[in-house]
Amino acid sequence: MSTNLPHYNDLFKQPWYDQDYTVIYQPSCLVDGYDQNCWPIQFPAVDWTDNTVVIMHCQDFVSIKNNSCPELELIQQHFGARSNQVVVVHWNYQLAKVYNGPLRLVHFPTHSYELLNNLRYNKSNWIDNFNYHRPTIWQCLNGVPRAHRKLVADYCNENLSNGILSLAEEIPLPEWSYQNYVGCENETNWQKLQYVYTQCQINIVTETQYTECPGIISEKTLMAFLAQQVPIIIGYKGMVEHCRQLGFDMFDDVVNHNYDNEPDDRRWYAALTSNKHLLDHGLELSQYQDRLIYNLEHALNFPQRMIEHYLYWAKNVSMSG
Repeated sequence: MSTNLPHYNDLFKQPWYDQDYTVIYQPSCLVDGYDQNCWPIQFPAVDWTDNTVVIMHCQDFVSIKNNSCPELELIQQHFGARSNQVVVVHWNYQLAKVYNGPLRLVHFPTHSYELLNNLRYNKSNWIDNFNYHRPTIWQCLNGVPRAHRKLVADYCNENLSNGILSLAEEIPLPEWSYQNYVGCENETNWQKLQYVYTQCQINIVTETQYTECPGIISEKTLMAFLAQQVPIIIGYKGMVEHCRQLGFDMFDDVVNHNYDNEPDDRRWYAALTSNKHLLDHGLELSQYQDRLIYNLEHALNFPQRMIEHYLYWAKNVSMSG
């Protein structure tokens, strides 16, 4: 799709060319065949000089195991003494919490960049579907039936009403159920699931990663902002705070977020029980209109901010020592 923003493959290389580096770029270095422990990694051939920069693009989440990242350790092992000349572009937020080696880490979630850029380009196709009269209190859409999603779905099914719940094909949606989903057709899903997003006030977001911290902030959370909903995010420990750090209004005066740093075995349950009154009674979205529009625009402008962050970082990071 043609948009006014550069493709990330070009963007990642340009600031290094501008600084007269020799650039070796490995796009999508995480290879299919993930074993739930560490991705296989594709490495480029490199004829090293002191003026070489290698860019490794991690297009998906990387693993977090025992407070370390196996993929980063594998990349560092491969490049050895030249690791300080290697840039790793990653999706996990604040990955430096589990890595302090010589690799140069920069957060740039290309999945989000592409999705939001395209949805902004096609905004006229969907934005008028949304208003602030939402008859249904909550939605909780669950694709891959991960453990935390099953727990959340069971709770919602047994304890909540006036909502829309799905769990893969175990609890299918009436239209465009999980069996229609192939690959990563997130833009198609956004269009086909408008009938859910446009009628629900609150989005109980069961994120992709739960026990892996720091994890990714995926389209599941971003779509709650695009839909101008109040989110209750059930993701990895500290994820709500990370969304705040990225500039989103998390509605702390509406949602009890004390659960955000609870242990994995309690966090999902605390998120639901501490906000049960809200999920039972709902809220009038129109009184939060300005804040909801802010989150919408903040999400749509996220790709431009990502560009600015990357260019500033590339200009100022030291590639020596």
